[in-house]
Amino acid sequence: MKADRIFDGISERFRRQIYANDNPKGKIRLHILQRDLSALVCQASPLHVLDAGAGMGQMSVWLAGCGHQVTTLEPAQEMLDHAVANIQLHGLQDRVSIQKNTIQEWVAQAPGTYDLIICHAVLEWLAEPLATLQRLLSLLKDGGRLSLMFFNQHSRTMRHLQAGQLKTVLEPRSITPDTLTSLSLSPISPLLPQQVLDWLKQAGLALELWSGVRCFYDYTYPQLRKQLDLQQVLALEARYSQQEPWRSLARYQHMLCRRPG
Repeated sequence: MKADRIFDGISERFRRQIYANDNPKGKIRLHILQRDLSALVCQASPLHVLDAGAGMGQMSVWLAGCGHQVTTLEPAQEMLDHAVANIQLHGLQDRVSIQKNTIQEWVAQAPGTYDLIICHAVLEWLAEPLATLQRLLSLLKDGGRLSLMFFNQHSRTMRHLQAGQLKTVLEPRSITPDTLTSLSLSPISPLLPQQVLDWLKQAGLALELWSGVRCFYDYTYPQLRKQLDLQQVLALEARYSQQEPWRSLARYQHMLCRRPG
């Protein structure tokens, strides 16, 4: 039976693969997300923000640094330790509330509602992504916004095809704990963009912005990646992030939505 994947035991591997040593993967992720959200969060009035599945706290630090009150929610203690250190390093303790909880546990506590909910790279690690998303949306204010980023199934298929793993594509199988190694970073619930768009529409949310995150970098030949100029990569990722077909092939999909009201 599939269960939610929490990052205790694999947080250091995640850090090394995404953020350590100024890894372009992490740089691109933050560059696109912060660009997409800047018009919203760089406003005068403070927002009440929930960073659900905050990981190492990079977005919480950025949002708090922009003057907002942030609840940093993360179930993995190892990830939360990184987040706390990051928040303390920037002297933002007064603007951030640290909560070690899953989304499901936090919603059950009825903590109130939020102007902005951040849910980045979380749904793909859940056994029931739709049900959890629906619970999370119960915390979103009327007129509030959801910033949702998720792992794109189209990207996984493309990578298998690039690698000549045709049988994997022809005969897909569900990923369960039995098929994962203890250090695997393979999402258990990759999602299709149209599937998520349908969920958001059914929830009554209006799509305001849709970007791809890492449209081409992950498809670059590994031996060439270290030779690429990071600023050029960021500029080109930003250029193609909202253009088809690049957007729909990106490793992650970012959708900013608004609840009417």
